[in-house]
Amino acid sequence: RQGNHMFVFGGNTCRESFNDLWQYSLEERSWARVKTRGSSPSARVGHALVPFGRRLILFGGRQYMDNSFDAAMHCFDLRTQKWTRLTVGGESPRLRTGHSAVACSGAMLVFGGLGNSGEYFNDAFVLRLFD
Repeated sequence: RQGNHMFVFGGNTCRESFNDLWQYSLEERSWARVKTRGSSPSARVGHALVPFGRRLILFGGRQYMDNSFDAAMHCFDLRTQKWTRLTVGGESPRLRTGHSAVACSGAMLVFGGLGNSGEYFNDAFVLRLFD
C-alpha cells in the first residue's frame, strides 16, 4: 500500500502468468492498470512487491507454466512510472517463490519461501536497498 493506493503486480490463471501492474484507489474503490515504461519484470506468481518510499521493489517469484524462477530485483519508480533492474551486491539469496517480505529501516527483510528444487526455506535475509 502506498498512500491511498494499493499496487498489485502479475499473477496467473491456469494457463498463463502476467506481468502487468495495477493500482487500487482506496478512496474511489476502483482499479486502474498502470502504464509503465522501461523493461517490465517477467510474468510471475509468488513474488513480493514491497513499497519503499516513492518506489515499489519486486523480488522473487516464478513463471507459473514452466516453473522458471527469476533471481533479479526490480524497482518501479512511482514518479517516473519506469521499471529498472537493481544491482545487488554481496551474496545473492537463493531463488524462491511464496516468501514474505517487508521494508524495514532502509532495507527489505525477506523470510522463507519455496526454492526452485522444491525445498522449503526457513531463512531470513536483509537486502539493503538504497543509501
